[in-house]
Amino acid sequence: EEFAGYEKSAYGKGFLMVSATPLTRSSYHAGDDFARLRSARLEKLGRA
Repeated sequence: EEFAGYEKSAYGKGFLMVSATPLTRSSYHAGDDFARLRSARLEKLGRA
Protein backbone atom coordinates (compact mmCIF):
# COMPACT_ATOMS: atom_id res chain seq x y z
CA GLU A 1 0.00 0.00 0.00
CA GLU A 2 2.77 2.43 0.92
CA PHE A 3 4.66 1.92 -2.33
CA ALA A 4 1.47 1.96 -4.41
CA GLY A 5 0.87 5.41 -2.94
CA TYR A 6 4.35 6.54 -3.96
CA GLU A 7 3.75 5.22 -7.47
CA LYS A 8 0.37 6.94 -7.76
CA SER A 9 1.83 10.20 -6.48
CA ALA A 10 4.72 10.09 -8.96
CA TYR A 11 2.42 9.41 -11.92
CA GLY A 12 0.16 12.21 -10.69
CA LYS A 13 3.13 14.56 -10.83
CA GLY A 14 3.78 13.65 -14.45
CA PHE A 15 6.46 10.98 -14.20
CA LEU A 16 6.18 8.65 -17.20
CA MET A 17 7.76 5.61 -15.52
CA VAL A 18 7.87 4.64 -11.86
CA SER A 19 9.38 1.63 -10.09
CA ALA A 20 8.14 1.77 -6.52
CA THR A 21 8.80 -1.40 -4.55
CA PRO A 22 10.66 -2.09 -1.32
CA LEU A 23 13.57 -3.71 -3.17
CA THR A 24 13.71 -1.70 -6.41
CA ARG A 25 17.13 -1.66 -8.04
CA SER A 26 16.97 0.90 -10.81
CA SER A 27 19.83 -0.60 -12.81
CA TYR A 28 18.66 -4.22 -12.63
CA HIS A 29 15.80 -3.77 -15.11
CA ALA A 30 17.10 -0.62 -16.77
CA GLY A 31 16.61 -1.95 -20.30
CA ASP A 32 13.00 -2.94 -19.66
CA ASP A 33 12.32 0.31 -17.82
CA PHE A 34 13.79 2.35 -20.67
CA ALA A 35 11.55 0.56 -23.19
CA ARG A 36 8.47 1.25 -21.04
CA LEU A 37 9.50 4.89 -20.60
CA ARG A 38 10.05 5.33 -24.33
CA SER A 39 6.67 3.76 -25.09
CA ALA A 40 4.90 5.97 -22.53
CA ARG A 41 6.61 9.07 -23.93
CA LEU A 42 5.65 8.25 -27.52
CA GLU A 43 2.08 7.52 -26.44
CA LYS A 44 1.88 10.84 -24.63
CA LEU A 45 3.16 12.60 -27.75
CA GLY A 46 0.60 10.75 -29.88
CA ARG A 47 3.18 8.79 -31.87
CA ALA A 48 2.45 5.29 -30.62
